Amino acid sequence: MTNQELKEHIEYFKDSDLIHGFDPLTGVLSRDGTVGYVDWLIRNNHNFSLFLVDMDNFKNINDSYGHAVGDVVLTQVAEYLMRIAGYKGVVGRYGGDEFIIVWDGITKYEDVWKYGHDLDENIGNIVFKGIPNLSITISTGIGRYPIDADNYQDLFNVADKALYRAKMKGRNCFIIYLAEKHANISLKSERDKALTLMQHTVNVFSALTAYGDDIALSISTVFKSFVSNYMFDHICLETKSGINHSVVFTLADRKDFKHIDYSLIERAVNSAGYTAIHQTWRLNPVSYAELRKEYDEQKISSALYCKISAYGKDYGFIRVDTTSTARVWQNSEIAMIMYAANTIAILLHFQNKTLADLPFVSTEVVGAD
Repeated sequence: MTNQELKEHIEYFKDSDLIHGFDPLTGVLSRDGTVGYVDWLIRNNHNFSLFLVDMDNFKNINDSYGHAVGDVVLTQVAEYLMRIAGYKGVVGRYGGDEFIIVWDGITKYEDVWKYGHDLDENIGNIVFKGIPNLSITISTGIGRYPIDADNYQDLFNVADKALYRAKMKGRNCFIIYLAEKHANISLKSERDKALTLMQHTVNVFSALTAYGDDIALSISTVFKSFVSNYMFDHICLETKSGINHSVVFTLADRKDFKHIDYSLIERAVNSAGYTAIHQTWRLNPVSYAELRKEYDEQKISSALYCKISAYGKDYGFIRVDTTSTARVWQNSEIAMIMYAANTIAILLHFQNKTLADLPFVSTEVVGAD
C-alpha cells in the first residue's frame, strides 16, 4: 500500500459513519462496516482480494468449553487476524465464527497464495489465554476484484464457493476461486439440509405430542431443546397479557426478559406469520420507535417471532431473543420455530384451549447439551 493509498484509507475511516460499523465482541469491522469498506474500494477503483475465513469445528469449542470461552476464542482469533493484516489489510466479522479480510492492492495469484499460506501456517500458533492445549484451524475461500466479480455480493459468493470447496476438501486449507474449477459449485447441499431439517422436525413433533393433554410440559421440553441446540439467549410464549414458558440460556447476558406489547409485534410480523430481525437497531426509527425502545431497555440485539395460528385463530407468538451480539437468523432456525408454532396451534385447537389456559411456568435456565 502506497503512502497515498494509506492516506485515502485513513480519510475513509475518519469520515465514515461507523456508529454500527464495528463488531462489539471482537472489535473488528461488523458485517455492515465490511460491506461499506468494500463498496468504497470498488467506487474508488481499487483492486483487492476478499478472504472469507471460517474457523473449523468451532461448535465443538462451544460444546466443550461453553459459550463464554467461545467468545474469548473469537476475540483472540480476531486479534491474530488483525496482527497478520497489519496496515495492509482490513478485518471484519461476517457473523458467528466467520471473518473477512480485505487485502487492498493484492490480486496476483502468487501474492494471494502467499497471504493465504501465511494465514494457515500461523493460525495454529495462537496461545489462547486461560485455555491450555487448545489449537484451531481455519478454512478460507478467496475471491479477487475485479477478476472474479464487479460488486460485493458476487465477490462474496465466489469466495463462499471457494470456502465450500475448502471444507469439502477436508478443511484446514485455503482455496483461491478459479472460475474454471469452482463456478459450478452449488452453495446449498439441499439433500443434507433437508435430511437434517426432517430429523429435527420429527423430534419436535414427537416432543410436542409425547405428553397427551399436557401441552405445557411439551412446550417446556421443546423450548429447552431449542435453547440447548441453537444457543438462543431466550425463548418464550408471548401473549396479549404477558410471557410464559420462558427458557433462558445459562450464558445469556440477561435473564429477566419482559413482556412486549402484542400490537408492536403484530405490526412487525409479515404475511407469512413471522419476522426475523437480525439487528434490532436497524429497524426504522419512525415506524418502529416503540419497539426499538423495548429492545433498548431489554438490551435485545436480534429477535424472531413466529405466529401461533391455526384454523383462522391466532393464539400468540413464539418469541426468540438474543442479547449482546446480533444473530443472523438461519432459514433452518426460522423453519423449525414456525413448525413448532404451527404444531402448538393445532394442539390448542383440538383440545379447545388457549395459551391463557396453560399454567404459568417460571423462567428456566438451561445450558448446551
